[in-house]
Amino acid sequence: MAFTENDKSMLEGYIASARPFADMYSVKGRVALVTGGSSGLGFDITLRLLQGGARVMMASNSRIEEEAAMSLLEKEGYKDSVKFCFTDVRNEDEVKQLVDHTVETFGGLDIFVNSAAIWNYAKVYDLPKEDLQLVFETNVYGAFYGVKHVSRYMIDHEVKGKIVLISSNSPIMPYPVFGGYPHYASSKAAVMGLTTEAAKELKRYGIMINSIAPGGMVTPGAAGNLASENISEEKQDEFYEELMIWQVDGQLPVDQVGMMAYTFCTDVADGITGETVVVDGGATHNIVKYQVAIDAFPEES
Repeated sequence: MAFTENDKSMLEGYIASARPFADMYSVKGRVALVTGGSSGLGFDITLRLLQGGARVMMASNSRIEEEAAMSLLEKEGYKDSVKFCFTDVRNEDEVKQLVDHTVETFGGLDIFVNSAAIWNYAKVYDLPKEDLQLVFETNVYGAFYGVKHVSRYMIDHEVKGKIVLISSNSPIMPYPVFGGYPHYASSKAAVMGLTTEAAKELKRYGIMINSIAPGGMVTPGAAGNLASENISEEKQDEFYEELMIWQVDGQLPVDQVGMMAYTFCTDVADGITGETVVVDGGATHNIVKYQVAIDAFPEES
């Protein structure tokens, strides 16, 4: 088939419309809101957004984390471009106030990253109702309230914004080996569903929403993650013994996940919405460094 002048013109069009790569990957001049932004993955995303040129409202419900995170970021030279707002994402009024406060502080809102989440360990047949409620109110309701009020602002002010929700690979690759957080995995599956459905509603307004599903990472939250205090000490000890068995691939560097979240906040991701991208080093495809020892499992009778 001959290569025509029209074909050449099409390629010239590609060149003419190709924006500078540095501009595509920058968030300079934009305003971002990061819930759960004062620790772990949320802190890493906050840092990357600041490095990319954004002004960031960092939110969490921990004054201790606020003091540590703000002092570290100010030391890095971001005193004027990052602020903190104490917020309990389980409370819809507080989330709305957070969005309003972000706009009042920085004059707008272009990016929303929901990284606020909690979890603990308990088997489904032992799981106390209060643990189920707390995890869902934080991980699902909190994400929903954020998407609701951020998107409302973006629609009303014709902002073609970016929304990124942090999910988990746990709904599609349950772990540890013997389970332990069905409430957490269920809550993160709900976040995936929220991502897809919200994308259907928001695309017409130019708002793109995606989620990231990380594997295990080394974070302060993960390091301090314990069995439910509402189950017996015997069951807690039993779970910790099972937990020690789980080790298939090591821990994913937090920044590998943070950089994917950052990318979704940029114009590089203009053509992606409604997606959940798994960032776990291939673990969900059984691409792992190690294999669980056969003697870790009981023999069949």
